[in-house]
Amino acid sequence: MMRKHILVVDDDAALLSLLKMRLESAGHLVDTTEDGWDGLTRLEYGDHDVVLLDYNMPGITGLTVLQHIQERHPSVPVVMMTGQPSSEVVAHALAAGARACLVKPVDAVELEQTVQCCVGTPAKSGRIKRHDTKSMGMRQGKDR
Repeated sequence: MMRKHILVVDDDAALLSLLKMRLESAGHLVDTTEDGWDGLTRLEYGDHDVVLLDYNMPGITGLTVLQHIQERHPSVPVVMMTGQPSSEVVAHALAAGARACLVKPVDAVELEQTVQCCVGTPAKSGRIKRHDTKSMGMRQGKDR
C-alpha cells in the first residue's frame, strides 16, 4: 500500500475523528476540516492526493466545493460521502465529477479500497464501487 495525503471535509466532528483514525491506521497522512471554505484553502496550500467530501454541509455545499476543486485542481480525485443515500444524490455527485460516492457510515474496507483506486493504486477489488440504486436497494426519488 502506498501512503497518501488525504483531505477529509465534513461538518460532523465525530465522523472526522473516526475517518482520521481509520485512515491514519492504514498509514495515510490525514488533514481534516469541518468547513468547505477551509477545505478549499487547505487544498490550495497542501499537496493532497485525494479529497473525501461531505455532500451536505452548511454554508457551502459539497457540490459547490467539488465544482471549485474541478476548476482549480482537476487532477485531485474527490470521493463524495453522503448520509442520504438516494439515487439522485449519487447521480449528482458522480455527474459533478466525484470519482465515487460512499454512503455513511462508511465501511473501513470500502473506504481504503476507494482511496487506493482513486489514486491509481489498485485495491484488492481493483475497481471503485460506484453506488447505484440497485446496489443500495434504494427507490428513485428525492433524498429528503
